[in-house]
Amino acid sequence: MRRYGVPECASAWDSVDYLLADWARERPDLDFNPVAVINRLGRVRSILQQRTAEVFAGHGLTAADFLVVVTLRRVGVPHRMPQARLMDALGLTSGTVSLRLGRLVKAGIVTRVPDPDDRRGSVIELTENGLRLFDQLAPEHLANEDRLLSALDEQQRATLAGLLRHLLVSLEPPRPSPHCHLGMSVEPAATARKRRAAVGLVDMPGLLVSNVDEGSPAHRAGIERGDLVIEIAGRAVLSAVTLTEVVSGLTGGDSVEIVVLRGDRQHRVLLRV
Repeated sequence: MRRYGVPECASAWDSVDYLLADWARERPDLDFNPVAVINRLGRVRSILQQRTAEVFAGHGLTAADFLVVVTLRRVGVPHRMPQARLMDALGLTSGTVSLRLGRLVKAGIVTRVPDPDDRRGSVIELTENGLRLFDQLAPEHLANEDRLLSALDEQQRATLAGLLRHLLVSLEPPRPSPHCHLGMSVEPAATARKRRAAVGLVDMPGLLVSNVDEGSPAHRAGIERGDLVIEIAGRAVLSAVTLTEVVSGLTGGDSVEIVVLRGDRQHRVLLRV
């Protein structure tokens, strides 16, 4: 095995292996390990988008169009929501979502009527044609996605999904989770590394404590704002997923050991829930 996990036999290389092999030769002083992940995610995403778009195109839709249908379908009967809420769910600007909805209204897939609770807003609802379209297209789309993952067995798919969850949780805006009852808020590892580097502290991944509620389990354990949580119950803490997995299994009266960095000094605390 070569540097960066590049296989010895070039017949097993993907396009990123060629990049990594070149950089290992040209700039051995630089660490290109992140490229092995980031570039592959980008290239996989590009190919998957192209292959899934082919299915939607067969029904006269784009992937963006189908996302509107999916969003309305999964909210349940009566499959409608205010346009502003739909815009937030899709992460779009008002102008972009209006253009997209205009196409779907014209195709008879959704309707757009004035919102009785907002004189300036509209309510978007799937039509019967839209519901039939979903019932027809969803199985075809899912079967296509399953084929695209054919190189991975069930265990590999589960492992990949779990790894991607850890990464995505660390990059998306935080959501409420079971670890909140510890009485502390944390920032993801990427943010923590950046903040610590800015003040000259050792670069180590972990969750940066941004707030501790007075009287909470975290406060009683002695955890402080600015601490870096690096371990819980013997497990390295690189994302909030790990913290949540451990804490969600605790009940009243249970305790767990947490390792934190305060500055560059390591502290072990016993936290009781």
